[in-house]
Amino acid sequence: MMYFLVAALALGCINAIMVLGFNIQYGFTGILNFTYYTFAAIGAYIAAVTTMGPPPQGVGIQVYILQWSLPWPVGLLLGGLVAAAAGLLVVLIAVRRLRSDYLAIVTVSVGYIIWDVIDNYIPLFNGDNGLFAVPHITGSMRLSSLGYAVVMLIVSALCLGVFYLVARRIYHSPFGRVLRAVREDEVVAASFGKNVFQAQVWVFVIGSFMAGVAGGLLIQYIGAWNPNAFLPLETFVLLAALVIGGTANYNGSILGAFLIIEVVDEASRFLPTFGRPDLVGAVRAIVIGVALILVLRFKPGGLLAESRVRLYGRGEAR
Repeated sequence: MMYFLVAALALGCINAIMVLGFNIQYGFTGILNFTYYTFAAIGAYIAAVTTMGPPPQGVGIQVYILQWSLPWPVGLLLGGLVAAAAGLLVVLIAVRRLRSDYLAIVTVSVGYIIWDVIDNYIPLFNGDNGLFAVPHITGSMRLSSLGYAVVMLIVSALCLGVFYLVARRIYHSPFGRVLRAVREDEVVAASFGKNVFQAQVWVFVIGSFMAGVAGGLLIQYIGAWNPNAFLPLETFVLLAALVIGGTANYNGSILGAFLIIEVVDEASRFLPTFGRPDLVGAVRAIVIGVALILVLRFKPGGLLAESRVRLYGRGEAR
């Protein structure tokens, strides 16, 4: 029972980082990036191939690029940086000329392109078989499953704390006010002299970096990753967690991640399957869908709606 609780908390912190980064893009700025989870996959792959070293010869051999043996914090940072670079490439191509629904469609296309390349080009990240036997961050130290889960909980909670402070700082800064102005109306924000495109580039890169770090933490914890783990559909789960928790509310991001991704996902495992294991995923999707509909109907701002901070001497919100 203790291992189950600690593991759920560790995974919850990792997923909360993803939702928090997604919130900076969509909640703060209004950029609907349907390929967000792909950047988590990029971070996971890079964090793995920069720390795994050369693959052992023999049965079950893997093929992947780099094959470095860097310390895990360096691999984690590189995963975030490469994901941020990929996000920069996407935003430079798509955001400048596309808006709203068109941008969302392009991001879906980018996600499937990246998925197809990784899935079919084996020398990159071992193709459809994916990466496995990713070394623990504790190295040769022998720990029980519970002990390693505790270590990952501490590391992921520290990372979540840092990113939470970053998101909070962004929201309450002048830059955050620019982001919310862009979210509400790009034309009006531009008419007041704000560089809309530059703001969108920054939040896309920051959100992608956070996704990459979260993906790196995830693969370092579970020790494996394959293309089936990052289909663009996974981004919709993050979006549901964000909307239910509270769009543009950094506290809501964390609440939604734990409530929807962890509680619903883990609780669905205890449901009877009647000899059909595939029912677990179906029930999970139904529960998330029903919860999303109910929240949008009765509490559109989410369980923790966006806070409204009063300007000094005025009654209007910022």
